Amino acid sequence: MDVKDFQDGKIITLSKAFDSKAKLIFLSEFILFFTGGFIFFMYFFKDGFSTALIILNIIFLPAFFIAAYKFANKALFSEQIFVNQKEIYFISRGIFKHQTPPFSISKISNFRHIKKKEPTKHPLAGKSFDYMGFETEQKMINEMHGHNRIAFDYDGKSYVFGENIFSWQFEELEILLYDITGNDFRYDDEFEKTIPKS
Repeated sequence: MDVKDFQDGKIITLSKAFDSKAKLIFLSEFILFFTGGFIFFMYFFKDGFSTALIILNIIFLPAFFIAAYKFANKALFSEQIFVNQKEIYFISRGIFKHQTPPFSISKISNFRHIKKKEPTKHPLAGKSFDYMGFETEQKMINEMHGHNRIAFDYDGKSYVFGENIFSWQFEELEILLYDITGNDFRYDDEFEKTIPKS
């Protein structure tokens, strides 16, 4: 997690492009599908035009490049939070940039961490040693498609942001937000009402 001063607030970087094993796998899958699509496209012109080749290209060529685009987007994916004393913005970047409208700090409640579920043991994994690699594959799938995200409630709706945010990073983020905004997101209004005042 990286924190930098920006205008009247701070930019908190949660993740960057190619910063995990899963993103490197997405990069290799992008290369695979993009290369496959390019070879398929070149083969189309090599042997001239025919009805069968035209149909095959209409079906498979878009599929190759759509898959390549999605994998490239995941590999390049990064997330940042811009926060000042009054508002917070969530910014995500892949091939394109997306920025949420500003959320008023005073209206955010139930700021929480959605923990990734522990993967169930693969039924074909070995009891003492994963000889066939099924358990390793299960863990990798969980790593690529799990949760570990940030969530909060705002004007009666729930919003989710972040990817692979571990509990200790979330706690660090809560402290940072408190230092910047003066608002302790660890407690909602109902909890604060129960704290005895000295």
